[in-house]
Amino acid sequence: MNTNPEPATTTSAGAPPRAPRTMSHDEMRHHEEQQRASRLSPRDRHHMFVHHDGVWWIGDHDGYIEITSEEQNLRLGRWHERLNNGALWA
Repeated sequence: MNTNPEPATTTSAGAPPRAPRTMSHDEMRHHEEQQRASRLSPRDRHHMFVHHDGVWWIGDHDGYIEITSEEQNLRLGRWHERLNNGALWA
């Protein structure tokens, strides 16, 4: 199901953005078992977000899709840090 093996990167001005990669639930579960992927938070309400291969992915009933927005990846990284390692206002 993984249609593009390259991780998301910022494109230069004028360059068309590439399509995000996709992954099945089984593939992502395998990465989690191998400790190559981690959830945003252990809380059930955050289980749809998974960090793998240097970027965040969002899951639904069909599988996972890579979040290609650098800004959204940075925001999710900050939320991950705050949810797991300290107060939200720190």
